[in-house]
Amino acid sequence: MRRLIAWAVPVFLVAGCHADAQTGHMRVHHEFNNSAQGWIVNGDTRPADAIFTPTGGHPGGCITGTDEALGETWYFLAPQEVLRELPKAVNGSISYSLKQSGSIISLFDDDVVILGRAGRLSYRFRTAPGTDWTDFSVRLSASAGWTWNWNQKASQDQIVAVLTAPTLLQIRGEYVTGEDMGSLDNFVLRSAR
Repeated sequence: MRRLIAWAVPVFLVAGCHADAQTGHMRVHHEFNNSAQGWIVNGDTRPADAIFTPTGGHPGGCITGTDEALGETWYFLAPQEVLRELPKAVNGSISYSLKQSGSIISLFDDDVVILGRAGRLSYRFRTAPGTDWTDFSVRLSASAGWTWNWNQKASQDQIVAVLTAPTLLQIRGEYVTGEDMGSLDNFVLRSAR
């Protein structure tokens, strides 16, 4: 008699990505289980160290930023390790998990910003993180819908030019108007192969 075994396969909703966005070679992987791994919080009146906590992540640890409620949108700012790997990630992907302290969400700013000598790339997801962990992923290619210098659709040549010499990569941490906290976990940068 044959035995049939049914396997439960978890299905994860990843905002704004195609199913193949998780393929490729992992260049950087920050799980924040032992430290903030060089990430800082940028916005309001300061850059400041991100707050590392060894629990409360998705799973394990995470980093958190706290809003000073002074009007500026704050972002998680990636360390130099990430910037050094970005030129190898053309047509690869960026993925991460976010959660917010509040449920009244604002979608008024860019979610991912990459600056370089050749200009500014930005990307906005169609959804925002909630009070539980939300996974996000986007390809580093023109087909994903990046914006160049605030108001033009980015071409593949522009994406390559910015990623060749990046000076900043930041991930939006603030989605709530007024005082809030945002947490980041599971940052992964992948190359296409």
